[in-house]
Amino acid sequence: MAEKTALILGGGHGGLAVANQLRRALPPEHRVVVVERQSIFYMCGFNMRLMDGEMKDRREGERELSGLAQKGIEWVHGEILEIDPQARRVRTSSGTLEGDYLIIALGAEKVAGTIPGFAESAQNLYESEGALRLYRSLQEFDSGRAVVLICRTPFSCPAAPYEAAFLMDSTFRSRGNRNKVEIGIYTPEPRPMPAAGPNMGEAVIGMLKERDIKYYPQQKLQKIESGRRQILFEGGQAYFDLLVGIPPHAAPKVVREAGLTDETGWIPVDPATLETRYPGVFALGDVTSVRQPNPTGLFLPKAWVFADEQSRVIARNIAAQLRGEEKSDRFDGKGFCYLEVGNGLAAYGSGNFYAYPTARVYLELPSPGHHQERKRIELEQLETLA
Repeated sequence: MAEKTALILGGGHGGLAVANQLRRALPPEHRVVVVERQSIFYMCGFNMRLMDGEMKDRREGERELSGLAQKGIEWVHGEILEIDPQARRVRTSSGTLEGDYLIIALGAEKVAGTIPGFAESAQNLYESEGALRLYRSLQEFDSGRAVVLICRTPFSCPAAPYEAAFLMDSTFRSRGNRNKVEIGIYTPEPRPMPAAGPNMGEAVIGMLKERDIKYYPQQKLQKIESGRRQILFEGGQAYFDLLVGIPPHAAPKVVREAGLTDETGWIPVDPATLETRYPGVFALGDVTSVRQPNPTGLFLPKAWVFADEQSRVIARNIAAQLRGEEKSDRFDGKGFCYLEVGNGLAAYGSGNFYAYPTARVYLELPSPGHHQERKRIELEQLETLA
């Protein structure tokens, strides 16, 4: 069989997951190549552990990408400058590459600068340094109004803002000053994690009420006035003493310039095979817009668990095609997530996001076991991917 090359753009969770799956699925004569500008892989899920002080240094969640060579995976260290999906050709700062298969896993860029006042006012939960600063701020915050602000949808890890609010609540309770702090969440969503279905949303709202965390849905953000500590929405405003921000997300510029995105701003793919409209070109993870095949018209959440399973589907189908077989593996929309609530407890949600007529996802009550399971899975992922 002639040598083939699978070219993977992006060395984040999705990119490394599909690289590892392809390396296992393909005979050694075929090349698996990852293009990534960073030299270190860091799992963003560890930001929650930085925020609550369970992890003290982000280096605990890092691995060098140079280790991919030991697995038979090539790493091209460079910036992606241009993508030609029709030719499956990529121009990078390290040279031009061509693949027989092209897999785009470039994730979502965090574009905080598009919100006036964000950089000056908010602790950015989606940056490790922001999570560390937030930990220090929570230890010093004695009284006032602490706000979690979701700027735009969609965003990665839909549970994260709610986890942040729960962890703030548990931190203040442990410090004995919860009665002096008001916690609120402002979001443009109609309910928490709407793509997970009504059962999940109602369960999270119930947990917020139990902890006296105020919830303000359907809030369309205009700007933040840092000097006045005010958030301006369409039709209203709110004030804060401590602000935790979830910045707007966008597909990388190079993806948009390649004509890969549609009116959603993300790459549309077949919900079962993850193939784009270009033959032999796939996309997975946060860079995609995967519409749920049910009447809701909602999109699959941007979460690592889906990228992980999508990587298996893509790898198996490419391997099958190289063997001369039909591509028969299909992504079924099933997934799970953990929801940290503090004090060493986590809830667990799981179900089918492709269910008809709406996603069916249910939340199990917080327990120490779920918290430990999450920690174990995150460490396993870190060791497996890079």
